[in-house]
Amino acid sequence: MLSLLLLTGCNNYELFNLAGYEQASFSNDADILFVIDNSASMKDESESLGQNFTTFIELFTSDEGSTEITDDLADAVGNFTAYVNDRGRFIDYNIGITTSSVDYTAGLTSEIDPGEVGSLASCEDCDNGVITKYGGSVEQKFKEALFCNATYWVRSDMESDPTYACGEETDAITQEYLDCLCGSGWDGNSGSGNEEPLEAAFLALCRAVENPPEECFSALSPLEESESLSNEGLIREDSTIVVVVIGDEGDNSRRMQQGQSNPEAYLDLFEQFEQRIKFATIGPGWDAENGTLLCNSGGAQTWQAERLQVLAEETGGFYEFLEQSTSRTGDDCSLVDFSIHLEKLGELLNNLQTAFELASVPDVSSIQVYVDGVFIAPSPILNEAEYNNNPAQVTPQYGEGWSYSSSENAVVFWEDAVPDYNQDVDIFYRPLNGNPRELPFSY
Repeated sequence: MLSLLLLTGCNNYELFNLAGYEQASFSNDADILFVIDNSASMKDESESLGQNFTTFIELFTSDEGSTEITDDLADAVGNFTAYVNDRGRFIDYNIGITTSSVDYTAGLTSEIDPGEVGSLASCEDCDNGVITKYGGSVEQKFKEALFCNATYWVRSDMESDPTYACGEETDAITQEYLDCLCGSGWDGNSGSGNEEPLEAAFLALCRAVENPPEECFSALSPLEESESLSNEGLIREDSTIVVVVIGDEGDNSRRMQQGQSNPEAYLDLFEQFEQRIKFATIGPGWDAENGTLLCNSGGAQTWQAERLQVLAEETGGFYEFLEQSTSRTGDDCSLVDFSIHLEKLGELLNNLQTAFELASVPDVSSIQVYVDGVFIAPSPILNEAEYNNNPAQVTPQYGEGWSYSSSENAVVFWEDAVPDYNQDVDIFYRPLNGNPRELPFSY
């Protein structure tokens, strides 16, 4: 880390707070928790998610599908060049799946089944339900956890293909396919009709850390202290946690009153884990700007969707609609192509490596950036003349260096200035209005 003497002595920044607003070095670890609504209305959505998961995996897998190996200097140089140009391959991810079912009494059995109360859906060769990037068969394990433990299927409603042989490649989810993938027990596994994705995400993190917050075991929680570390391995030190909520009814978690749209209670809970957390949701089509809730197949209330929208905005994630209406009337609703949503999730994870969020809104002219103690100059705008003539319509194209993104309140690195994942990044700046609410989601 840079000392304040360097900052103030060389750059005359006497007006900075003594804290210096140093930014911690980042990690290329991303721990991804999918929270799936496994009620009866979500079968088609879960099927589409599983069938399009290849799109997501391909963004984060090397050509060989394994760890980048460095044999000599030439390999090291080649790998670093690839890292700058294809950074997603170097993101080391963990994946877990849980469901929005916290009231487990409505589930398959009277006990807590895999995927309920924040527990992870199980899969073969997955320790505690955690799917790792380099553990092999990532897509197969994801489908097993999703289809066998986190999706409501009814055998009598499904197609049958007696000619299907276990292990064959297929795009069809048939009775025989699930029999091969899951064995018995996949039929009729309906989740709770009271969707609580925020509570489920909170409990999943409670199960994953050594010293969970006291609220994990409060009177409102069905979690027992004996279940601590039952999700061990999901969350790693200094990782970025990305919670992906997929459901058609929004959130009705128990620690908030019905009708309450501001999820501050859960922001406070997630803050206690002291790690960056981002929320991404694929949910009901509530458009607050136009006051419309189209394609509402799950019967969501506006406040249920708003909770998740606010979380996405507060944490730098995203909110996308589960269904779309081309006419914008709601008369022609169709399920959105999940490959598009998974690509956006991939972009979000890639941005973890290039965009460094700030804890306060800065005086942009005061920003000073260092990587491993070396000063990094701001990026030139390569199309500056065109951009200045029409900034509302023209997207600036940045050269090597960094730029400030007001929409993300982040410093974004470009081209060869993008830091290696082992380098220290220090960003100093003068805040415009002091330090707003401190969250673990920002550097």
